[in-house]
Amino acid sequence: MKIGIEFNMYNSGYCRYGDEKYRKLKEHGFSCIDFNMANTNTEIYTSPAADELLLREKMLADAAGVEIHQAHGPWRSPPRDGTAEDLAERMDKMKRSIRAASLLGCKNWVIHPLMPLGADDMDTGNEKGTWEINLRFMRELLITAKEYGVTICLENMPMARFSMAKPAAILSFVEEIGDENFKICLDTGHAALFDDVALSDEVRRLGDRIKVLHVHDNKCGKDLHLMPYFGTIDWKAFARALRDIGFDGVFSLETSAPAKLPEPLFEKCSIMLYDIANEIINDKLATKNQISHLEA
Repeated sequence: MKIGIEFNMYNSGYCRYGDEKYRKLKEHGFSCIDFNMANTNTEIYTSPAADELLLREKMLADAAGVEIHQAHGPWRSPPRDGTAEDLAERMDKMKRSIRAASLLGCKNWVIHPLMPLGADDMDTGNEKGTWEINLRFMRELLITAKEYGVTICLENMPMARFSMAKPAAILSFVEEIGDENFKICLDTGHAALFDDVALSDEVRRLGDRIKVLHVHDNKCGKDLHLMPYFGTIDWKAFARALRDIGFDGVFSLETSAPAKLPEPLFEKCSIMLYDIANEIINDKLATKNQISHLEA
C-alpha cells in the first residue's frame, strides 16, 4: 500500500522548498498526495492562467515521481448551501474543480455532503430535505465527473447533529446513487468522534465502496486532525480491517508536520509521520536511511 499526504500548494510546510516541494515529499517517503482545492479564493479558481498553473504542478509532481492520487474539492465553513443561488455557485465551483482534477491527472475527487438546511438538521424534520437536495445535486455533478473520468468520493463528517455525518449514512447515500463513479472517502478522524461508531467495523461494512482515505487521529470530541497514535483510534485494528477488505488504495494522511516548524524540525517531523504510517500498514518501522529507497 502506498503512503500519501495532504498537500496545499499555498500554505503547506513543503511550500518552503519552491519547485523542489514534490522532490522533498518523495525524499521523506511519500509517493502520493491529496491535492487540496477546498479554498475557492485561490488562483486555481480565480486566475485566467489556472490551467497553466495546474499543468505546471502536474509536471513538477511527475518529475519527482509523486502521484496526485486524490484531490479535495470546494468546502466552506460555515456551510452556505441554503438558496438556489448558493447551490448554483457551488455547482459551478465543483464542476470547475473536477475539471482541474482531470488536468492534474487525478482520478479521485473528495467532497463533503451539502448542508442546505444546516449542520445540525437531526430531529428537526429537515433530514429528508437534506437527503433529497444532495441527491439532486450529486446526480447532476456526476455527469461532469463521468465526462472527465473522475470518481466522486463522498466523505463522512464530524458534525454530531448532521444527518449525513456518519459512515453508515454515507454508505446508504452512495448505494442510492448506485454508480461506479460515486464512491466513499472514509475519514478516520471524523468517524472516531462518534462514541457509537467502531472504525474497524465501519471499514468492513463499507468494503469495496471505500475508494480513498483521509487518515488522521482525534480525541476529546474535537476534529483536531492529529497524527496517528496521538488520539484515540486503534490503528492496528484499523489496519487489520483494511487488509480484511482487500483495500489496495493509498494510505493518505490528512495531517502533516506543522508548517511553522523550522526546516530541520519540519523534516524530522515529516519523516516521523511517514514512519508512523509505514508502521501501521506494514507492522514495521522504516529508518531514515531507508526512506530514499522506499516505493521507488
